[in-house]
Amino acid sequence: MWMTRQQARQPLGEAGAERGEVTVAGEAAAVALEGERRQVGRWLPGGYHWTPRRGESVLVVKSGAEGEACLLGVEDTLPGLEPGEVFLSAAEGVGVRLTGDGKILLTGDVQITGTLRLNGKEVQG
Repeated sequence: MWMTRQQARQPLGEAGAERGEVTVAGEAAAVALEGERRQVGRWLPGGYHWTPRRGESVLVVKSGAEGEACLLGVEDTLPGLEPGEVFLSAAEGVGVRLTGDGKILLTGDVQITGTLRLNGKEVQG
């Protein structure tokens, strides 16, 4: 319903959401749509943080009276997740998988900053 209202506010001939390509990476990202949009905002689920890479294909939603562009994220291309699972990664071969049966699976080098506790007891390293 919200998307329907947002699309209704768009000028005729302009899509409320479309796929674009990141042309400038980082916090002040730019995206190529029908033209280049600079300083594009990012909207993500709470607790997630992401900075787009140059060349990534992203979903862009246009909102507000001026049709400001906001990045929602990249297309999900990871096969094999079970319903309810979450996989976080920053690079290929590195990630954290939260499984539906309560496991946390880590892939890559693991470094811990802070106190390591196992079953409530501090572990000395």
